[in-house]
Amino acid sequence: MVNNIQRFIGIRNVFGDKGIPSKLFSAFVATLFCCVHFYVGSLSQLIYLAQVFPDKIKSFQAINCASAILVPLSKFFFMFTSSSRLRKIMELSHDGLTALPENSAARKSMLTTLRKAYMVSWLVVFILVVIHVMYLVLPVLFTIFGNDRYLPSMPGDIYGIFSKYESPYYEIAFTLTIIATFFSVVNQTGYIVLFVVLLAHELGHFYAICEVLHEVRDIIVGQENNLDAIDAIDYNNNEKKDTKQTNVGVNLNSESSKQKKIEEMLIFCVKRHQFLIKLHAKICDLYKVIFVAHFFIMIIVIVSTLQTLNSWGLINTFLTGTSAVTPLVVYCFGGEMLISSGLAMRDAVYDCGWEGMGVRQARIVLLILCVAQHPLYFTAAGIIIMNRETFGDVAQVVYKIYAVFN
Repeated sequence: MVNNIQRFIGIRNVFGDKGIPSKLFSAFVATLFCCVHFYVGSLSQLIYLAQVFPDKIKSFQAINCASAILVPLSKFFFMFTSSSRLRKIMELSHDGLTALPENSAARKSMLTTLRKAYMVSWLVVFILVVIHVMYLVLPVLFTIFGNDRYLPSMPGDIYGIFSKYESPYYEIAFTLTIIATFFSVVNQTGYIVLFVVLLAHELGHFYAICEVLHEVRDIIVGQENNLDAIDAIDYNNNEKKDTKQTNVGVNLNSESSKQKKIEEMLIFCVKRHQFLIKLHAKICDLYKVIFVAHFFIMIIVIVSTLQTLNSWGLINTFLTGTSAVTPLVVYCFGGEMLISSGLAMRDAVYDCGWEGMGVRQARIVLLILCVAQHPLYFTAAGIIIMNRETFGDVAQVVYKIYAVFN
């Protein structure tokens, strides 16, 4: 899905697949979109800012537009330059999915999480496309049913285009604005969908571990309805071992068989958590720089949006505000979900019935519990933790800056 989205602006190979060769035409399309977006947005508005400064309202309008346009531009360069790292992460994610036993509750939980991420991704695409289409369609409707020509509103004119409401300047300005807007919506949707997918893989592994721990509890308390299903699953299906030593098909009514099966499942949980830590480290390394950049850009956009709230059009305020708030919401509440899933795993360890295990199995549980005390989370350059508290802190900082300017 991410690959299909990014191909619209010339990025054919987001994940660095070796079977997809690069093409000169794709590079030309990507360069064209990037240059038009920068020219229409950042460059033209910075020139306008130099012309209207120190007028407060007009200056904030120019700052708002120029900074908001930096967000999709940064996402473009992120997607364009991260193909090799994304390839390794997706290969790792695929290995993690195939390591979950077929027909197990762990695999079903992972697939359910990925399906939810797929639906959320389409919701993100729908919201962002509707907002950007409204930005372009409303001026067309006003032009058709009104007496004058209208353009998608920006604080300053596109640099070098004079008499913008006369032909052919009107058509040129509208075409450039459409290209820049298309570039913006494609980059924002592709980037957010990618983040949602990677987050879903991490959450899915946490939930899978929780399901296995719940099955361990079922074995210990002897819930007869679940024992046959658990007995049929081989949690060592990807390990090199003597098939004679497998615990699949044994009678879990005997105490020794229970202990062997529990140990097999606990070792599976340890290995899945080791894998999850490795996957999380690679994802954090991928995002740590762009998180910082977006964090400060979004503060500037939100503050300038509040400053121009009463003096600019509603659709402009909504467009720039959404461009700023959406990534912040995804980062912070996605990070909060990751922390919560880690805490859920910790609770599942407490509740797995360790008091009924042998000493060897209890030591494995203790190992999992010790590691679970350090939750996984996303950070901006290892400094700012992405969670709901950070979202509240950003809101307070924005309000204080807004109050100072007023």
